[in-house]
Amino acid sequence: MGSLSGESPGGTAPCQVLVVEDETFIALELELNLTEAGFVVIGPAPTVAAALALLASHRPDVAVLDVNLRGERVTPVAEALKAMGVPFVLTSAYSAADLASDAVLASARNVGKPTKRTALLGALRDFLDGR
Repeated sequence: MGSLSGESPGGTAPCQVLVVEDETFIALELELNLTEAGFVVIGPAPTVAAALALLASHRPDVAVLDVNLRGERVTPVAEALKAMGVPFVLTSAYSAADLASDAVLASARNVGKPTKRTALLGALRDFLDGR
């Protein structure tokens, strides 16, 4: 596996990561971990509407999504990212069975919640390395 830094695969610029998380403390922790690893954070967006608004003006390299945003599933954001060809990872306590009825989420990598920094950075690195 490559470095866990946020540098783009070609080493030219920091990768941009969209963070979609409604719990303030968790969003700040994700932002801190990603920034310390060299990523540029877009967001965090606490709602589906806020995330979609960010996607209207930004194209991230990867995204980190919580599944449940103030009672609303993140599905529209995941679908928009998929349409843009942007890979994403879930940070959720939902099990595979909980996500099975939602195809775009069921097929996504879920690093769990609470999220371990190494698992999150490793998943993002895998996407950026083209795996």
